Amino acid sequence: MKKSPLPLILLVLVTGSVLRAEGAPGPRPYPAELVQKVEQLRAQVLARGASFQVGLNPALQYDRERLCGTRIDLIPGEYLAHEPGGFENYELQEPLATLPRTYVGFFSGVKDQGQCGSCWAFSTIGTLEGAVLKRNGAARGTIGADGSILPSGSLPSLSEEQVLSCNPWGWACNGGYFAFDMLMPAKAGRSGYYKGAVPTSAFPYVADAVACSLGRNPTYTPVTRWGYVAGSRSVPSVAAIKSAIYTYGGVSACVYADDTFAAYTGGVFSDPTSYSTINHAILLVGWDDARGAWLLKNSWGPRWGVDGFMWIKYGTCNVGLGACWALS
Repeated sequence: MKKSPLPLILLVLVTGSVLRAEGAPGPRPYPAELVQKVEQLRAQVLARGASFQVGLNPALQYDRERLCGTRIDLIPGEYLAHEPGGFENYELQEPLATLPRTYVGFFSGVKDQGQCGSCWAFSTIGTLEGAVLKRNGAARGTIGADGSILPSGSLPSLSEEQVLSCNPWGWACNGGYFAFDMLMPAKAGRSGYYKGAVPTSAFPYVADAVACSLGRNPTYTPVTRWGYVAGSRSVPSVAAIKSAIYTYGGVSACVYADDTFAAYTGGVFSDPTSYSTINHAILLVGWDDARGAWLLKNSWGPRWGVDGFMWIKYGTCNVGLGACWALS
């Protein structure tokens, strides 16, 4: 790591974290150029009067290209069947007429994809884990009095590495998309298609695409059905996304994650930029109309954002594009 030219005391003041002297044990200082970049982002946020905060976090040590690996151009043709009205998503669902103003759904704990653009795999597995929690009658996630975010409960963690290393489309750390089809028993038998997701213990995550190896006689957690809320290339209405979260527990979705998104540490994230694309896969697991925001679950570890989550204003950065649900 490049040694910072800034005095140690100044770095402590800027980062708000304890830094070690050269050769001493303890946390390493962030590079001076990263400290400066975050200060510039903070100034921009303050200048436009936004109500969220930015700061240093471990995810910022990676280039965004290594964090944001969702590519809409990789959608397989067979996924058209999961569009509303398709033969695998034939039940056209109208938004529910009455919904609570605040709701938190079903989701597992936050994980960390590291320096691999595998957000699409984490979004896929996260939605499947949430579907299992809901099916098994787990309690919904909760927001603590201090704003902390607690998951729905514990369950055998499922393997993102299986999705990353065994998928039939050749997706890897340089890009991919939601991978529910490969986890459907009805499609098992072809190369890269399975009876479901295996436990993390059967194929632990290593932040790289490696040889597919699931061990002997693994157990499988299946995706029995999945479908888009609206379409693969559109952002559903707020009412439609709410209805899907309320019905299924949470949804996989896309967003455009810029530098300010990556530096988020709290508040309700907003961005006036009108982006024409997306680059990142996440989960939407709740909402709060008083904030006008979704509760977004990320895969950049619990030290990013608020315990690994973000409150993001409805309509910001194409959030919700390609939203889709799954059943197990």
